[in-house]
Amino acid sequence: MASISLQPSIIYGPVLSRRLGRSIGINLLPVDRKVCSFDCIYCQYGRTAVLTTAPSHEMLPTAETVFWAVEKALKKPRTIDVLTFSGNGEPTLHPEFSEIVRGVSRLVDRIRPNVKIALLSNASRVMEDEIQSTLQWIDLPIMKLDAGDRDTFQAINRPATSIKFESIVSGLKSIKNLVLQSVLIDGDVSNTTGNAFCAWKALICELHPRKVQIYSSERPTAESSVICVGGNRLKRIAEDLRSIYGVDAEAFWRE
Repeated sequence: MASISLQPSIIYGPVLSRRLGRSIGINLLPVDRKVCSFDCIYCQYGRTAVLTTAPSHEMLPTAETVFWAVEKALKKPRTIDVLTFSGNGEPTLHPEFSEIVRGVSRLVDRIRPNVKIALLSNASRVMEDEIQSTLQWIDLPIMKLDAGDRDTFQAINRPATSIKFESIVSGLKSIKNLVLQSVLIDGDVSNTTGNAFCAWKALICELHPRKVQIYSSERPTAESSVICVGGNRLKRIAEDLRSIYGVDAEAFWRE
């Protein structure tokens, strides 16, 4: 399957994000392969080259290298709304993730105090105390939730074997400033119909997030069977979440 190119460096962008505004990305992962704890069927980067929860230090940038790159990016004379931890896989897998977040927060306070810090995470480490405490340094902790039940989670996100759906749900319940991101898809596996859709809606209501951001697979996907959900349908789902369930939901799609 076709896929888009990986991010070629620690810093990338600015990206004009529909959700975050003018965003500078921070990639804590290798530039030559995707390292992730999920192998999502819709991923724009294709199949996960290294499916793991504990990547080796040797393949990752050091904290000092990240700080140097972030400081250089912050000092450039340009508009920045947010620094976003994202990149070529799951950023929280970096063994120095907590130290890096704290260091980047201090750099932002010193150089660009109006810039927010966001995290785009698959929530695979959200149940860990270290990650829970680190999230307090992040303005927008945006966590993936594509499924409301274990079977759909396994079919869509294809996690590393040690990751349990129930543990992720438990961890999400502990986040006070929670923002959820959900990729809704159709095809051989769907989270927009039947029991899978009902379970997803029920779990969102149970978690009481600050906001839910829903979108679909508009770029190349890891599996050819994935079908994008159109903008009108995404909009209706968001409207139903707001009007029926009282959830602050917003849909995003390409015009």
